[in-house]
Amino acid sequence: MRNKNYTWITIKYKEDAFDVKLFNENYVISEIRSVDSEINIAAMLDKKIIYTIQEMADAEMNHKQYMQDKKFTGEPIMQYKELRQINVSQHIEKKNGLSYLSWSWAVDQLLQLDDSATWEYLEPKQFGESMMVFCKVTAFGKSRIAQLPVMDFRNQAIPNPNAYQVNTAMQRCLAKAISLHGIGLYIYAGEDLPISDKDVSTSI
Repeated sequence: MRNKNYTWITIKYKEDAFDVKLFNENYVISEIRSVDSEINIAAMLDKKIIYTIQEMADAEMNHKQYMQDKKFTGEPIMQYKELRQINVSQHIEKKNGLSYLSWSWAVDQLLQLDDSATWEYLEPKQFGESMMVFCKVTAFGKSRIAQLPVMDFRNQAIPNPNAYQVNTAMQRCLAKAISLHGIGLYIYAGEDLPISDKDVSTSI
């Protein structure tokens, strides 16, 4: 009999599928089994695989919780096609010909639309002397991850960046991760205004 203090979900990883046992309190993995197996293989898996499965499990549980909350309150769930039509033109910062979405406005807008939204910065990666930062935003029942190099005013990668430069890149990466949900995504395609469904249908 499976303990009600745990939740079991099935996660598809590449060509394989696993039954994953999660603690209900924090959704941390307790066991990983091949589907229909009773053997816990977590200790046999590479740490990177376990980390990826944990991320997928987090996203799945966040999605379920979001859907349950919306069902309970009766609030509509915003979809990507609605979020992408939000006009962010008054909140764009321009620098050396490139457009950026104001990170503070993006966060404010995100929390107004989904006050359960969360974000976290993943481990940065070094590429020689340069650095890439990563941000994961979970909102509207989904998780999206964006990456961004630490760049200077010429939009060139900075060798051995300092704390201030890394912090600036992290804030911009947060705005970019929010945009992957649809809010302001169009500015990364070089457009000045969001594309409406009407515009899409008339251009086909």
